[in-house]
Amino acid sequence: MESIPASLVKSLNNLGLSNNEANVYAALVMFDNADAKDLIEYLSISKPSVYEALDHLAEMGLAVKRITKPARYSAVSPHMAIDLLMGNHKKSAKLALEKLEKLELEKVRTDKEEALWTIYGDKSVEYKFRDLFGKAKNHIRCMIGERYLPLVENIQIKDISLSLIVISDAPGLEKKLRAQFPGKNADIHVITSKKFATPPPFAPPEFEELHKLMRVENTLELIVDDEELLMIPPFYSDTVSVLNTRNKGAVLQLKLFSQFNLKRFTDGMDFSPTAQ
Repeated sequence: MESIPASLVKSLNNLGLSNNEANVYAALVMFDNADAKDLIEYLSISKPSVYEALDHLAEMGLAVKRITKPARYSAVSPHMAIDLLMGNHKKSAKLALEKLEKLELEKVRTDKEEALWTIYGDKSVEYKFRDLFGKAKNHIRCMIGERYLPLVENIQIKDISLSLIVISDAPGLEKKLRAQFPGKNADIHVITSKKFATPPPFAPPEFEELHKLMRVENTLELIVDDEELLMIPPFYSDTVSVLNTRNKGAVLQLKLFSQFNLKRFTDGMDFSPTAQ
């Protein structure tokens, strides 16, 4: 079995084949045609497992059974096999999505408060971010730093209200974002990192020390329809720890903070020391 790379078996696993099916198909590709005995000896897999794999491969159209004694099998071409497997995946994915979307509409609500939970990993954040943008029906409130700016690139939303604050020193970014999200329902502002760091007059003495610990580029705050939030604290960390919740108290608190920031950064309120 050393001739069949583990990476190939894993790839075929991801396409829906079991370990035995992946190994048997790969062996058939190498053998051109073989009977069960050939495969048992070559792969060191039990006789029942080989026959079960052959039957399933033939049923899926990945192997052809020849009516001989003993029966011999040959693999369809790798190109055809991958096309068949991808086609099955796409059909299954389409059906699953249709059924899951129906279940989502029938979501069971309880009187209990939603718990807080976390998501780890940049990919998980990207999927959740785009999912929330896509599901929004009424309003999106979002503030992000440059690290997560690629998440909004090429993203499209329905004709709903959007409040977007981006912390960035990139020239021309606000014009680019306004072109991406045109319409009167989009309220978009790009603020500099210096402006973000300027404390309001009522800030406690610890504000300056706190800001030294922050990584502004890591900021991510997203509220959708005042029902669900996604938040990454803007502090340095080797791993991504994300707060994601539908907890009403947490959503309301971040919403109020978001409204304050919108007013602080965009309504002409001058919080610089020289203005005091």
